[in-house]
Amino acid sequence: MTSTIEFIANVQAEVDSFQNKITEMESRKADINSEISEFRSEIKRRNDLLLVWEGKADVQPKEKRIVRRGGGTMKNAIVEILGSSSQALNANEVLAGLVSRNVTGSAKNPLGSVRNTLQILKKQGVVESAGVGLFRLSGK
Repeated sequence: MTSTIEFIANVQAEVDSFQNKITEMESRKADINSEISEFRSEIKRRNDLLLVWEGKADVQPKEKRIVRRGGGTMKNAIVEILGSSSQALNANEVLAGLVSRNVTGSAKNPLGSVRNTLQILKKQGVVESAGVGLFRLSGK
């Protein structure tokens, strides 16, 4: 029969063994997560290459791309165009100003994008209507 001291020593040895296995598994988990991250990056890179190959991706250098969704390049340019004009402009005139500044984006319907952006700026109070289809900076 084993004594209490031997029993405790055996249980402690098993606990230590389990702790060692847990530590080893956590180390392997970190390695696996690192590999998964590398695979995801490689998958994204290859998908991007496929999109370029199929002609579905914008292959302009990043510094020439139009920043969208939060970057506000088109919004900023529209505000500049309206601010530099002495009269209210319609969406076609704003689009012409964007084209002259080389800020057209890659939308299939650039005029629609300009109209949508003008409405967003109107809701934000940056621009105001100056007649049917005409816009100017608020307070100008």
